[in-house]
Parts: sequence; C-alpha cells; structure tokens
Amino acid sequence: MQHNNALEITPNWNLETSNLENEPVKPVIENLGGDWDPFIEVHKEPVYFNDGSQNPTVYGIRLGSQDKVLAGNVSADYLLVNNKDLVDICVNEVLNPSGISFEHHKRFFNNKGQFRDIYYADSTIEAIVPEVGDVLRLVAEIQNSYNGTARAGIKFYFERFICKNGMTSNVFGFGHTFKHSLGNIDWQDQIIQATSILRNQSEYKIEQFAKACGKLQKSISNTEIKHIREQYLPKLPTQQFGQLMDKYLEDGDFTAWGLMNAGTNVLWHANKLTNANFSNNTIVVDGLLQYGKDTEPTSFVDPNQTDMFQS
Repeated sequence: MQHNNALEITPNWNLETSNLENEPVKPVIENLGGDWDPFIEVHKEPVYFNDGSQNPTVYGIRLGSQDKVLAGNVSADYLLVNNKDLVDICVNEVLNPSGISFEHHKRFFNNKGQFRDIYYADSTIEAIVPEVGDVLRLVAEIQNSYNGTARAGIKFYFERFICKNGMTSNVFGFGHTFKHSLGNIDWQDQIIQATSILRNQSEYKIEQFAKACGKLQKSISNTEIKHIREQYLPKLPTQQFGQLMDKYLEDGDFTAWGLMNAGTNVLWHANKLTNANFSNNTIVVDGLLQYGKDTEPTSFVDPNQTDMFQS
C-alpha cells in the first residue's frame, strides 16, 4: 500500500470565525447534535443520599461549570475521558501519522454527553463496488460518551463517495475502542495501537466491504422487500423504514444495493441527527449485507462429474 504525502489535520475546537465588532460568530464545525459545546467542562461528582451521606457506588457526570447539567449517573469505577483530550490523541497520534489525508466532516454532541467527531479520507485508499463501479472510501469516527452508553476510541467505516453517505458497520468496520473503566487508565497508549490497525488493515477491510456490497446488485420485488424487512431489518424503527422506502422509490434503483443506499442516505443526511441515526445506519448496512451473503447464488457441482468420483 502506497500512501501520499498527507496534510496534517489541526484539531478544530470551534474557534470563532469573525473578528469584526458586534458581528455574530459561528463555530467552524456545527454541532449536529444540538447547541451544546462538545468541549465544555465535564466533572465526575459524588452523589448523596437524602440523609447527606455519600453513595459509594454511584457518581454523577455533569456538564458545565456553574449551572451544571446531569449527563448521566455512572459507577465509581467509571473513567472520565475528556472529548478534547481524546480528539487530540486520535488526530495527532493516529490520523496524522497514517499517510492518509483526512478532512473534518461533521461533529455530534448532545446533552447526554454522546460525542462523535467524523472525518472523510481522501483517495489514498479506496475500493470499487463490483458491477456498478461505485467508489468507496474510508471514514474515521472519534467516539466518546459521558454517560457510559458507548465506549471511547476511534473506529473506521466507509463512505459511498458519489453521495457522501456514511455506511457504518460492526461486521466490516475496525479500529480501537475501550470501556470507561479505571482499568484503562492507560487509554492514550491503547489508542495509539489504532495507527498500525489503520495502516495494516484498511486496504483489506475496504476491499472486503466492497466485495460484500457487490452481492447486492440484484433486483428485488415487493415480496422480497417484505422478507428483508421481517428477517434482516426487524429492529429498524417504523418511521425510519418508511423514510428509507420513500427514498428508495424516489431514486428508482430497485436493487438491494439501491435499498441500502436509500437507507444510509436518509439516516446520514438527516436535518437533525440523533444518536439513533448512527445505530440505525448499522442496522441497515449489516442487515442488507447479510441478506446479500445469504442469497448469493451458489454453483452446484455434480459429484459424478469430478475426477475423484471417476472410476
């Protein structure tokens, strides 16, 4: 694998874009999860019983410095990892040394403390989906949570380049994440392992993903869509499935590949993102790729025609 001379990313802390007096300022990167500052002060604080004694097993994670907001309750063993520290390590120790150019694409942070920072890779590593020729590229996501609902770290998945759809996958994605546990106090050293994972696995992973997408180049009937819904996408909420079908009919690509692209499009490009958009994206991608695998035509080999059965 040959890498280009990648430009380094400078971590973006939502610096002001205007120095003009009295002119409103806007963040460089919009937070698509709401109005919260992803790099706000965060604290792990004791929780007390009504009698004033401290609860030894539960702590509260609070956002802000004065009017603090509770993001969630966690165990005493919970390891608080600051978003800014995590982004610094992932950008400077994983993405920049990788030899691949990454461009900051979107940022998500909500009042529950769920955080995602997303970067698109350049053409250094890409793959082509068989038959249709669609180009796939890498996506890097730095993830964290202040309420214990998600692990922290960096993971990689894929982008359909023509429409900028992010395609999240637990089956084909890769990276390094860790639990918010005091046993992972050395998390910075762990994250640096993702550098070698990115260099050594990315080309193979994206090629395998493209090959799996190639198995979706088949026309599907309404009866088959019903089967897909019931057997492969049962956990996709009704509203999101309806949006997927509207986009599918609008696009007119009546294949399993078209169905998957319709789903990732409405989930990735939603006007207001929620954390569920990302998990539902994975449901669509991994569900349909499993459908493609299960329905792949297999060649029947007549044992009477093979050499080992010849007299």
